[in-house]
Amino acid sequence: MKVLESFQCELLTYTITSPSPSTEEIIHGDFVQFDFAPDVVVDGSSVQLQYQCSRACEIQLEVLLSTVQSTGVKVFRKRWTNLRRLGKPKTLTVALAFPACVTYRRDFFVRQSVDVRDVMLRAWLNHLDRVKSGDENSSDYHRSLVRTFKILQTVPPSERPVKPRTRCPAWDAELTWKLTKDRVRQCPHESDTVDLLTFPFVSTGENFGVIRTFKSFINRDLERVRIFTADKPRVTVSVWMYLLDWCSGNLCGIVKHLNEHQNYTTPLIMLTNTGKLVVQARFASGEEHAFTVHAALPLRTWIRLDCFIQVSKANIKIHYTALTGGTVETSHTYNFQKSLHHNDTTGYFVIGGDKYMTGIHGYFGPIKYYRLGSDKVVNPLAPRQTLEELDRVQQGCENMREVIVGFLEEQRKNGDVGVEDVCLSYYEDLRKKFGQKMCKQTWTWEQQRKHGPMLKFLHSQQDKLNSGLWSSTMALRFGQRLFDDAVRQMTRAAAVTGLEPTFTSWTEMLQVASCWGHDRASLLLATTHLAGLGVPVDWEQGHVYSLIGAVRDDRLALLHLGYKHMQGLDGFPKDYDMAYGYYANVGRQTSIDREKVQDSRQYMTEHVHLSNEEEVQNQMSETGDVVQYLKLQAERGDIESQKTLARMLFWGQNGVTKDIAAAVQWYARGAMQMTDPIAMYDYAILLLKGTGVKKNTTLGLKLMEKAAAMGFGDALNGLGWYYSTIRKNETKAMEYFELAAQNGSRDGIFNLGVYHLRGLNPHKPGKNETAAFHCFFQSAQYGHVEGAVEAASYLSTGALFGVSRDPLKAVILLKNICERNGFLGFTVREALKTYMQGSWEEALVKYAMLAETGLGVAQNNAAHLCEELKDDNGCQWRYHNYSTYNHAPHPSGLLKMGDRYCQSEGSGDMVLAVEMYSRAALAGSPEALYNLAVLTEDGYEVPENILELMQISAQKKQDRSEVVEKLLLRCIEFEDEENISPCSLALLRIQMRKAWSDFTQSTVQLALASGIICFVIIVVAIAMLHSLLAHQSTPANHLSEELRDHQAVNHGVQENGLENSTHEGRPQVIQDASVNRNIRVSITEMTRTLQETADLFITATGVCLCALCTIFLSHLL
Repeated sequence: MKVLESFQCELLTYTITSPSPSTEEIIHGDFVQFDFAPDVVVDGSSVQLQYQCSRACEIQLEVLLSTVQSTGVKVFRKRWTNLRRLGKPKTLTVALAFPACVTYRRDFFVRQSVDVRDVMLRAWLNHLDRVKSGDENSSDYHRSLVRTFKILQTVPPSERPVKPRTRCPAWDAELTWKLTKDRVRQCPHESDTVDLLTFPFVSTGENFGVIRTFKSFINRDLERVRIFTADKPRVTVSVWMYLLDWCSGNLCGIVKHLNEHQNYTTPLIMLTNTGKLVVQARFASGEEHAFTVHAALPLRTWIRLDCFIQVSKANIKIHYTALTGGTVETSHTYNFQKSLHHNDTTGYFVIGGDKYMTGIHGYFGPIKYYRLGSDKVVNPLAPRQTLEELDRVQQGCENMREVIVGFLEEQRKNGDVGVEDVCLSYYEDLRKKFGQKMCKQTWTWEQQRKHGPMLKFLHSQQDKLNSGLWSSTMALRFGQRLFDDAVRQMTRAAAVTGLEPTFTSWTEMLQVASCWGHDRASLLLATTHLAGLGVPVDWEQGHVYSLIGAVRDDRLALLHLGYKHMQGLDGFPKDYDMAYGYYANVGRQTSIDREKVQDSRQYMTEHVHLSNEEEVQNQMSETGDVVQYLKLQAERGDIESQKTLARMLFWGQNGVTKDIAAAVQWYARGAMQMTDPIAMYDYAILLLKGTGVKKNTTLGLKLMEKAAAMGFGDALNGLGWYYSTIRKNETKAMEYFELAAQNGSRDGIFNLGVYHLRGLNPHKPGKNETAAFHCFFQSAQYGHVEGAVEAASYLSTGALFGVSRDPLKAVILLKNICERNGFLGFTVREALKTYMQGSWEEALVKYAMLAETGLGVAQNNAAHLCEELKDDNGCQWRYHNYSTYNHAPHPSGLLKMGDRYCQSEGSGDMVLAVEMYSRAALAGSPEALYNLAVLTEDGYEVPENILELMQISAQKKQDRSEVVEKLLLRCIEFEDEENISPCSLALLRIQMRKAWSDFTQSTVQLALASGIICFVIIVVAIAMLHSLLAHQSTPANHLSEELRDHQAVNHGVQENGLENSTHEGRPQVIQDASVNRNIRVSITEMTRTLQETADLFITATGVCLCALCTIFLSHLL
């Protein structure tokens, strides 16, 4: 039986022949036939059978069906005899009875619905004398006298009716049935065809590839087929690949399947060092067998490889385009003679290399995997334009290499370029001096036109062509020259530096440099096309040069591809497995690079943000104030300054040029004081390894033991390393590793994991991968490079029991340690150096190239330069936005994007703004907390999970002002306490408003405030009345003064004896004085009364006001 689809069935007709009955047996007209029979399997159907017997006979009627798991299952049978009316036809109607699982849909009562593939209704007739004679074949359908059959069609389980109830169920069963009886069950959309790759993947010929795993089908029909065919597999794999070289070793992997025991199983497709294919499979018995396809695969063309596995046979089909332009197709078949075993839900699949076998050197195109097999493969080359452009560029670079070799050969023959250390004859020397120079035409005019600028450039560099042989070293040297000139032309500095006049554009220069193996040129071309720096955005070209840069194993190009696939940016599909393949490569290289500390091209990656002036000022090289101060303090014997200066010189930090010899001297001066364990450990490691100093095991061990005695964890690990590698004492080493791990040494934790992995733990002999993984993962969280690489390997496969597969976590671990790569740090240092020299445009180009690798500090710096240079192509927001995708982004990018979203008018943008500010707030940004407080006050909601992470209670009925107040309090915690900040002022406003609100809610306090206001009004009225009375008393005082003057005059006249004074007006003056005196007394008394009243009210008002202020302050505080 052949299974095509899970939703289709194939009707089969059994054609097994049997010996025909003799003529004597059917001479009297025995027959059996269906007058009426159903066409479809339906419950309650019947069949009308007509038959005739020449003598006593037995008639049998059967219904057989076949499923995925079994064939020929009898579900109905009826038998009867005919003893009368012999020789005459008879008709009998028989009611058929089918099982409920065959005719009804699965529901509460029918617990299982079987997917039936073939149903046969058959009847046959035999004479009774044959039956009674004991003939063993008398009941066999195929040995019967006469017979007939009919194939019935089946109804898919999803289209079958629900079985009607024939009995009363329990009330709970009936309730469940009523709730589910009208539910239409649909099979989930699922296919057995899986796209393993939809985008090109770079295979560098190393132990890194794409890992895929498969789960059981959700669809029960598909899952039953998969399980049933485990030992009779039908599997199809279709692979597109582009080979740059054949396998460097004996074998390299194309597609591999590893089971749960880490053993290769079906299928395993490999490539040899002669370009032949090797296919290996595992038998159901557990044995393994392989065969070779004796056909060498071509280089530099897209090849489609289709592998069909059917039970015990394998068919390999190869399709590719020949150099002549025609399509070549070959087919190779092999019979294993035994049934194979295949279970794709165990273990994992690998595309390319893994830790046991390297991968091919080239590119993988689209890969399709048919889990249940297929006779026809539909796997077109896609994305077609990108892959064809990739082929065109590769072919162009190969053609360019051939032209260069021919050009140099002709130049050498004509004497323009001489070969060193080769003696020429006297006549050859004369020919070169006086003979006519000949230029042999070794390439077409089209090649000359196409490569003319490149040939002119080489001709201008004759003095640097020391030999006529084109080598990779020479190509890289010239490629670096073209790269530098192209960058200067991009930054419009051509007038100062002088460009090569042979090339028409900087893109052409970069393309030539890329062909010559300069990987930075490929990455810069990818950056410019993807970001639109100086050229229009072209994803196709960006993808092509991204792949070309990575295929040569360049660390930055691999980081670039890993980041793009991790985030799904610029047309790269979001695929954590592909990202892991690239990051794992860089992670392993970073682990190796760390041992080459004396390499001048490696520096620590320093996160210097150009927007932070303090960080920039710290990068002042050897002449800076910081370095000079450290030298002064170190000369005076300050051990902290000695350690800092030694570290800066050893790793090349803070703009200081790397100087291992000088660093060792400062390490030695700090260590020999015998007081600081870190200084002693650092110098001891150098002595034990002989790094920058002559190896001295005795002194190194002494310093290490001294530092370990002080409880320093890394020193304890160093002693473990000494006993493990030098003394070969595993027990002693294990003790020190355990002590180091307990003291927080990440190296000690990692080494402890290595001992568990190798089974060297004397306390628990035997390999313990689970314990090893936990040690690796813990050390990775502390920043251990090798620990991250090993832990990510387990997380990417999920093959270890108890460790679930998590490729995202693996990628995050690797990205963090990959960004500490020394070559990446060197490039970051060069970009910063360019910026500090004042070449901001050139620095922007370098930072943009680094930003495309996912380095957060480069993204922030590129955005900052775009903003400062007022670039109008949107690169500022591109890189600010990219920085927010990082696992731990810098708050500045989040704040910028939050501000941009706030300036938009859409409601969705405000949600994004809150998200940006929330992430920045979690990173400790006071500005983000202030912005969140403002948005919350304006009515926008901060997500509850964000408030919980900030330890702010997120109660639904909580007052909005309380959330704002808590946000501002958290903001003040991160601000400078010496200055008055916006958060403190906003918090004061909130608290005063809250205090006033609480104050006015109390009736007593409100009455007190009203009373104080009334008292103030009364005091003001009294003061005004007092002023009015004082103004009215002024005339009376004036009259009194006049009366006193008059009396004084009269008194003087009397003393002088004047006779002429009159006495007539005297009584009137005396009377006026009396009235004035009375008025003055009244006014004085009234003023005194008002003053006393005012004093009383002022005193009462003051007391009430003090009470009111006390109450208000209690609410405020």
